[in-house]
Amino acid sequence: MIEINWLGKNSKKCVIGLDRDGVINQQNGYITSPDEFTPIENSLEAVAYLRRKGFQIAIISNQSGITKGLMTDKDVDDVHAKMLDLLGKAGCPSIDAIYYSTSSHKKDYYAKPNVGMFERCEKENPLIKFKTGYYVGDKITDIKAAVKIGARPILVRTGEGRKTEKLLQRHAYKKLEKQTVIFDDLWSFSQQF
Repeated sequence: MIEINWLGKNSKKCVIGLDRDGVINQQNGYITSPDEFTPIENSLEAVAYLRRKGFQIAIISNQSGITKGLMTDKDVDDVHAKMLDLLGKAGCPSIDAIYYSTSSHKKDYYAKPNVGMFERCEKENPLIKFKTGYYVGDKITDIKAAVKIGARPILVRTGEGRKTEKLLQRHAYKKLEKQTVIFDDLWSFSQQF
């Protein structure tokens, strides 16, 4: 077992931010309806486990299919309703926050790798402080956002994670690679606590 104790004795009270697609659920293109939401094996149980350990949970994801006209805000809300139902059935009765951007444009302050969603989450949930927490993702934009907001970046190999792991080996991303801890999936990350 890898020891994760970067944040000291208070780490169990901190936030664990999670990307949605590729971390919690399979990413097969855009997830436009609840029927397309397919959890990654043991991901829901991982969230429930982390919640039982006392972590705050915030799901923060780009949903650029809205701007592209592939889905609506209501579609995303319906997918989230299914996710929350499945989380409840897996033993996670609540999470602290869900935020999503409607685009992935570089100039969109709320789209990762920008930190607008994270800052809004902190403002609306005063107990959440990403500087003392983690952010788990599968894309380079997730890792960049984690570093920008001051969270410990965690990369999982699910979703786009294996591709991102290779990308991190490029010279341009060496600094990011050194800051990032990599796990096979959300379950293996959760078991470090």
